[in-house]
Order: sequence, then C-alpha cells, then structure tokens
Amino acid sequence: MPTLPHTAKLSQPDHYRRVFNSPEYKVSSGAFLLLATPGATKTSRLGVVVAKKNIRRAVRRNRIKRLVREQFRHHPFDESIDLVVLARPAADQMDNPGVWQELDRLWRALGQKVRS
Repeated sequence: MPTLPHTAKLSQPDHYRRVFNSPEYKVSSGAFLLLATPGATKTSRLGVVVAKKNIRRAVRRNRIKRLVREQFRHHPFDESIDLVVLARPAADQMDNPGVWQELDRLWRALGQKVRS
C-alpha cells in the first residue's frame, strides 16, 4: 500500500492553526467535520484529528485515520488546499464501508465548494 508523502501532510502546529483560525470551507456530518483553507503550498495537504475523548480505543482511532488518508490518496483535489478532518463520536459506530461512503459524500461536497 503506498504511503502518504510527507509533503501531503500538515505536520506543524502552525499548519493546523492556520486552518482552524480561518477555515474558508466547512463541510460536516454526524461523524466528521472537514475544515479547509486554500493551500499554502503547491500540493494539497491533510491533517487528521481523532480525539481520544471522541473515540476511546486506539485501534479504532487508527482505523479512522487510515480510512481518511486512503480517501485523500484516492480522491485528490484539483486545487491546492489544506484540509483538516475531525472525527466525531458517531464515526466510532460506523463500519469501514460506512465511513468510506460518508467521507466520499463529504469529499464531493467540499470539492463543489472549493470549485465554486
């Protein structure tokens, strides 16, 4: 399985802060919140936040993170954006296909907002 390159990750607290302080695009559901802002680099970057408060078990938090990264790899954005995905407690109750479908729906909605 190919890995996400370091250049495609939000790796510094300042990167996350930039998205949290002024998100230009927001898309949400019961299980996830996606915040995005135009990219600071030439490529899109992803940050994933899965709080222990929302999903207690590490195995389940890691599963959500893997699925989000896989979604990001398979469905790149045409424009350069910095994206943060926050998982909510409802994500823990979903199976893998359910998480994938929910992320796919949110990805499409975010893509439409970014293009318009």
